Amino acid sequence: MNTSHPLNFAHQDLRNRSFQGKNLNGADFSGADIRGCDFSNASLQGANFQGVRAGQNREKFIVLLVVAVVVAIAQAYAISYMIFGVLGQTPEDPAWVYSQALIISMSIAGVSSAISSLMRSKSILQRIAITVSGSASGALLGFFYGGSAAGGENAQIASASALMGAVVIALASFYFTKVLAVPIAVAGSIAAYGLAFFISTVASAYLSTNNFVWGIVWSTLSLGAIVLTIISLIQALKIMTSSCVTNFRGADLTKAKFDTNFVGAIGYQ
Repeated sequence: MNTSHPLNFAHQDLRNRSFQGKNLNGADFSGADIRGCDFSNASLQGANFQGVRAGQNREKFIVLLVVAVVVAIAQAYAISYMIFGVLGQTPEDPAWVYSQALIISMSIAGVSSAISSLMRSKSILQRIAITVSGSASGALLGFFYGGSAAGGENAQIASASALMGAVVIALASFYFTKVLAVPIAVAGSIAAYGLAFFISTVASAYLSTNNFVWGIVWSTLSLGAIVLTIISLIQALKIMTSSCVTNFRGADLTKAKFDTNFVGAIGYQ
């Protein structure tokens, strides 16, 4: 790019635009609205940011919050209904296999969601963890709502819906991680909480029969699932706040012009 002819973004509405990794040396953003813009790893040497409006995009944050609430309600309703449907099942019962599938799916969704928070932001490993968590949550939602749509009596349709949900959400979350990261983190936290509740019932059953060794073991696992729930919720909040702010993480701002005092400011990265 020829920096003697800077790009002119002056006084434009650039909210939520992504300039990630771009060469914008000498660009003029004066007076522009850059709330929610992503300038991470961009080259902004000598760029003019005088008079810009920056920080959190409240409209986008509200949209993400609404989506998160809807996903939380849908996931919580599905998991609670399925958990109460398999409580007390034994290996001799026909529904035993579904209770094991439920535990495995909740475990994968919750653990993967928590693991993603430990990965480097926007790394391929974090994307894989989010994809795995999303796939497990998609299977749970697909099984419940697909089965419910079929009248709740057709296990084949419910299983096929679970497979379809897992594949669709896996592909979508891998290629659209930034868009789906929040709902997947929320769904993962709900799955982890459902797992904690389910395990706690097992622990209570052992403790009520004075089998304290296994009761303590299952109680410890329940506490671990609660920790996963908290980690996933914190991750969801981090993603929501970071995706709605002006992001200069890793950007080269050498000799960039600002007329704003950022001391004590929030909403920037």
